[in-house]
Amino acid sequence: MQAQIRPSSSRILQGIQKLNVLGNVLYFGAHPDDENPTFIAYLANEKLYNTAYFSLTRGDGGQNLIGTEIKENLGILRTQELLQARKIDGGQQFFSRAVDFGFSKSAEEVFTIWDREKLLSDAVWVIRNFKPDVIVTRFPPDQRAGHGHHIASAILAEEAFDAAADPNKFPEQLKWVKPWKTKRLVWNAGMWWNQRRDQVDEKDAKDYLKIDVGIFNPLLGKSYGEIAAESRSQHRSQGFGTIGFRGSLVEYFKHVKGDKASEDLMDGVDTNWSRVKVAERLDQLIAGAISSYQPANPCAVVPALLKIRSEIDKLPEGYWKQTKLQDIDKLIPSSLGLYLQATSQDYSYTPGEQLNLNIEAINRSSFPVTLKKVSFPFEKKDSLVDIRLTNNQQIQFSAKIKIPENTTYSQPYWLHKEGTLGLFKIDSQQEIGLAENAPSAKIDFELEIDGQDFHYAAPVFYRKTDPILGETYQPLTINPPAYVSVSQKVYLFDGKDDKKINVVVKAGKNNLTGLVKLKIPIGWRCEPTSVAFNLNTKGAEQCVDFQLFPPDFADENEITAEVSVDGRTYDRSQGIISYPHIPTQVFFPPAKAKVVRVEIKKTGNLIGYIKGAGDMVPASLQQIGYHVELLQDDAISTEKLQKYDAVIIGVRAYNIVERLKVVNPILLHYVENGGNLIVQYNADQGLLMEDFGPYPFKVSNKRVTVEQAEVRFLKPDCQALNYPNKITQKDFDGWVQERSLYQPENWSEKYETIISCNDPGSEKLDGGILIAKSGKGNYVYTTMSWFRQLPAGVPGAYRLFSNLISLGK
Repeated sequence: MQAQIRPSSSRILQGIQKLNVLGNVLYFGAHPDDENPTFIAYLANEKLYNTAYFSLTRGDGGQNLIGTEIKENLGILRTQELLQARKIDGGQQFFSRAVDFGFSKSAEEVFTIWDREKLLSDAVWVIRNFKPDVIVTRFPPDQRAGHGHHIASAILAEEAFDAAADPNKFPEQLKWVKPWKTKRLVWNAGMWWNQRRDQVDEKDAKDYLKIDVGIFNPLLGKSYGEIAAESRSQHRSQGFGTIGFRGSLVEYFKHVKGDKASEDLMDGVDTNWSRVKVAERLDQLIAGAISSYQPANPCAVVPALLKIRSEIDKLPEGYWKQTKLQDIDKLIPSSLGLYLQATSQDYSYTPGEQLNLNIEAINRSSFPVTLKKVSFPFEKKDSLVDIRLTNNQQIQFSAKIKIPENTTYSQPYWLHKEGTLGLFKIDSQQEIGLAENAPSAKIDFELEIDGQDFHYAAPVFYRKTDPILGETYQPLTINPPAYVSVSQKVYLFDGKDDKKINVVVKAGKNNLTGLVKLKIPIGWRCEPTSVAFNLNTKGAEQCVDFQLFPPDFADENEITAEVSVDGRTYDRSQGIISYPHIPTQVFFPPAKAKVVRVEIKKTGNLIGYIKGAGDMVPASLQQIGYHVELLQDDAISTEKLQKYDAVIIGVRAYNIVERLKVVNPILLHYVENGGNLIVQYNADQGLLMEDFGPYPFKVSNKRVTVEQAEVRFLKPDCQALNYPNKITQKDFDGWVQERSLYQPENWSEKYETIISCNDPGSEKLDGGILIAKSGKGNYVYTTMSWFRQLPAGVPGAYRLFSNLISLGK
């Protein structure tokens, strides 16, 4: 993450204008990237309302086009992508406890997994805290929404609209908040449901409110369509990069609940200081500050802002007093060019260690500012400095602070405890709704500006110089003194053979000694039982090998790596998610691995593989003894491919691997010469080429989302179901998240279909595995979710996939 952005003079003016606007809008959806960033940018920057997006999930069940993070790790990544999007479009961000468990076709199915009452409680909590005047849903509460999560989000929004105003609903929340009655709930009808936006108006104009959000903002130098494109393009893990839009863009809003609006989204809502008692003078004071603002000399407005601050501070206690005080307390330091920062000498520390801080303060204006006191985190006493910050004169000093032994680790708060399939476990009511953890440490600067006292909290960051990106920042983390990790997430045991389990111990601090061992299931045996380690420097690692022996009869189970240091046990590894578009994220997943006993027969050994998006299938195949070579351009030729027993194309490769447009004829020629080519699923949108098989088929968006859906054998005698492994219904037990996605349709009769399945109440889908003879070889197109099943260690998935690799042998 590059250096923090300081507000420009035009942004400061916009902030002063916003002081005169008192209105809140909550946008309600299901996933990261469901939001309408053009509308959010318009509300936040044109109308100057406090605008927030409430996403039920963090997108944990999605797919990843830029890396291998899935499940909880993908949720961490997509959370940060949303936060970067909000920094661009000006919105705020909230979440519920809901886990994204994957695609669903109905709200009924969703609410068998999501606890409806708890998620309603989450939505009510966010509404009572944020106090929206208007709630806008992204989706309708019916099948037009296209996804069960989408439908459920609209249903919950309607229920929460009423429940938030009812003191008898979730009364335990009233310890911190009061019931809140929102003025209206509307649905943002868009192109998903209408091929042309103007058709909405033509169908039933009286039911829709129209807003042109395609306005150009001269202060920002961009249209809201251009800002939205920058925001949308932060969703890189989903491949949602897009180009900016200029010109008129009309959005349509249909009334759902509350008072119906006829002219404006905020009809009937006071959006100025008249909604607050005894605040009449503020309108004029703020208008005067706006009219006298000097873009080339922002600090000239500070006396006017200080007077406005004094008037706000005289108001009776209430939401808008606190909100506007927070706003103006950001504007005044920005107008002064005030730079207050605290950085650490390392990105991570352990409880009990000494935190080394560097403090920087500079006033880049002629307006008098005094730094009176600096309050440090943890147990360090305040430092009375009483330093006058003169124009453009930098003040720097350092501090050393001991981190208390009982300090909480910087694990994302929603991952502190193990949840359920549908919900994260969050014990603290105050944490529900938050996008991320509070900073691990922060410095409080007490300032005096023209006789008024200010408190400015600066989170502690680790700062370094990257040779490519320049000045970069990373959040400070508090971590365990020792990490331990198992090198693979799944170990497959074929027969009685033992396996080597590689464990890595990593030091979170200097001079770390202890023992590492494997915690194993009853009946299993491990040699050695423990190993001593000695790591002198922080970040040092030691690899330890254990030999694990399965019992004669064993089902799926779990092993855990543990280290003992100074009488305490640690069983967490260190996870790092690092991409240039988000701040680096450090987290601590459990050091666990699944152990599975499975009988797998194979023919052939050498696999050529072209990787797709977030593809962990190659490592999974190596688990069961295949030798997998990742194919680079120079290895894809008719002659060089002949040595492979099979060539496999990774998930969504025909969506993202541009080179396939050139080498696809070579791959098909490999099949004609007797090769075995297996192509995994591709999304129907964004295909690089339409016809990539030897015979025609069309990629659709049809899925089988229920992982327990019945699988029927259409050709029970075919080789794929019989050799070298006899496939039975048991092989489809224990699948995770889904059966199949983006199934083909309208395929040539030259393809053989071997299985059929469908979600309850849905049409039968026979395209999970298509097999065709082409010349001397075999072409397989399969949309079964191998990319989830193989890394999850599903035995039947391995057996069936081995059969596909063995075709023609």
